[in-house]
Amino acid sequence: MSFTRDLLTGVAELLAAAGVADWNPDGLYTPAQTALTIGGLPSSPDKAISLAVYGAGRGGDDVTEPDSNVQMQARIRGSDDPRVTDDLADDLFDELHGLANVQLSTGVWLLLAQRRIVAPLDRDSSGRWGRADSYELMVYRPSPHRP
Repeated sequence: MSFTRDLLTGVAELLAAAGVADWNPDGLYTPAQTALTIGGLPSSPDKAISLAVYGAGRGGDDVTEPDSNVQMQARIRGSDDPRVTDDLADDLFDELHGLANVQLSTGVWLLLAQRRIVAPLDRDSSGRWGRADSYELMVYRPSPHRP
């Protein structure tokens, strides 16, 4: 597997184990579930969280040590009630923000997670409220040119 796949899958499995949302690697969800996906929000169910990596964090990638900072966006969608979106975002924050020195189920070491951005609420074409929160993840990521 790739580092990014392992990182996002590990975070998804961590969030599912904590009861934040439902993770199914095949992407199949019932209307009553809160979908947890990688790369984009599904059209259904209404409640969903999508994880994606979109850049290096403030610290970037060290060139001599195996430490990296990764920006991860969590796109959160609720229902026609904006409070549902905020509730999901709060659950996500409670599980991730400040999490430190944890080896994810995929083997990736998450050294520190910190929320950096909370985007304003917005509605999609179906009237469902959503927002995007961004987390900076400090991770241990050895590579061929770093120990």
